[in-house]
Amino acid sequence: MFRSSVQSLHLVRLAVARATGWVWHWTGSVGDLFFDRFGRLSSIASVLWASLALAVHPGSWTYAVRNVFSKQVLFTAVDAIPAALRFGGAVGVLLIVQAAMWIDAAGVSTELVAPILWRSIVREIAPLLACLVVIGRSGIAISTELATMRANGEVEVLDSLGIDPMTFLVMPRVLAVMISVFCLAIITAVTMVVTGYAVGFVMNAIHTSWNEFYGEIAGNFELSDLTFFLSKTMVAGGFAGAICCLEGVNARGSMTDVPRIASRAGIRALTAVFAVSAILSILFYNKILVFQFG
Repeated sequence: MFRSSVQSLHLVRLAVARATGWVWHWTGSVGDLFFDRFGRLSSIASVLWASLALAVHPGSWTYAVRNVFSKQVLFTAVDAIPAALRFGGAVGVLLIVQAAMWIDAAGVSTELVAPILWRSIVREIAPLLACLVVIGRSGIAISTELATMRANGEVEVLDSLGIDPMTFLVMPRVLAVMISVFCLAIITAVTMVVTGYAVGFVMNAIHTSWNEFYGEIAGNFELSDLTFFLSKTMVAGGFAGAICCLEGVNARGSMTDVPRIASRAGIRALTAVFAVSAILSILFYNKILVFQFG
């Protein structure tokens, strides 16, 4: 009887020790994950702040930095216009023509759906499409270029020559991505509205004239929309540019690791864009989506 009690007590102590060890291990893993995410977010915020601080300092804009900035804007914004037109046209046709068909099916007028189209295009879809184009076309290319320079030791060479990698490599690229996202979002929004109306009118899905259609959409313009559009494109573009630059500059390993680093940079930049979009929607409209249901 006594031996059985001792064995039971030993089993209980063993179970408690294992449970305590599992709890400590789980708590440590959660803590490591939290500090890892917090450290990464702090690094991104530091790069954004340093880029803006350097950008407003006239001494940062040497000829070499201006050259890097202009080439990055040319590649990220100007060369990406055809891609933005294709994405905007395709999504505009899908969105506006489908909306017009549902309007006919529901027996309501275009006036009721114009505010929804305007808000969905300007507040959400156009900025996100512009970010997708920039990240897919230029963000991954930026991280690949910087990771290759890091693997070849070019970043250390610049630093040894007294050239600040932050000023020469990161700042002009982050600013170029921010400006490019804003410009491409405007082009995407206009393309969506024009192409959607043109195709819908040809398909006889839209029965109003262009002046009436444009007037209904423009009539829903508010100053808060412009503020939200500017904030969303610039902040999301800044995060995307900072993440792609950080992944490239902080790359470790050989040239064979560059594709993996570039892919990881693209995924993290896309995740940050969606997170920034949701947070800004909450801050501006006190809800994740821009629509007020109910």
